[in-house]
Amino acid sequence: MALVYACITPHTPILVSTIGKEALGRLEKTRQALLQLEQDLYVAAPDVLLIITPHGEALPDAVSINLSPKYVSNFSEFGDATTKLEWKSEISLVDSIREDFKLKHLPLVLGSSEYLDYGSAVPLSYLTAHLPHVKVIPITTATGLDAETHYEFGKQLKDELMCAVKRVAVIASADLSHRVSETSPGGLSPKGVAFDEKVVETLKNNNPVGILDIDAAWTAEAQSCGTNVLALLAGILDDVHHEPKVLSYEKPLGVGYLVTTIKVG
Repeated sequence: MALVYACITPHTPILVSTIGKEALGRLEKTRQALLQLEQDLYVAAPDVLLIITPHGEALPDAVSINLSPKYVSNFSEFGDATTKLEWKSEISLVDSIREDFKLKHLPLVLGSSEYLDYGSAVPLSYLTAHLPHVKVIPITTATGLDAETHYEFGKQLKDELMCAVKRVAVIASADLSHRVSETSPGGLSPKGVAFDEKVVETLKNNNPVGILDIDAAWTAEAQSCGTNVLALLAGILDDVHHEPKVLSYEKPLGVGYLVTTIKVG
């Protein structure tokens, strides 16, 4: 049934009510946009969610897929030891991707951990609220490969998704610049502000490949974890009819948080 939907979400643990508490109120636009995404995703009725994260056990020279029979959220590092959400893996599609990428000599490595990093767990905690039987494939970007390489990787991955017998949706989990205001973790940087403006512009112009204009130096200055995630998504969307719509962008905590729904087909 192929690719049926895609979206872009932030992944700050503050979005989890037991962690963010009163601070969550400062991200109300983002929270409401995520609730809208959850509805859009429910309507798309995917069988499988492929979630792209920059966190977890990232490797320098290869993209990795976490393959485990089940996945469990773990927010204990953020002071929440009680919230435990579970999802199951889509093993057959991972096997197909692995075999194809092995033949093509592409930099893909399989890992195995039932605990999901927060880059995956936070978006999934919102987006699977009414999809109890959906399967999950977590993919982690590589720390040492550039955006162009992730874009090309995404194009190859798209071929697998478009041939899949199940309905697949893609979630790109990406916080934007951490340098967009005086209160930002890394302080204010004009390139941080420009980074976020560039990302939003590419989406509003339906030009996701524009993310490749952002080089490694710009990403480093902006202190964003999202460039490679968005580049991989752009590769997946290459030559696929899609319509992105920015639902929200805000930065009240000094980090750019973007929510975008992407209709496919």
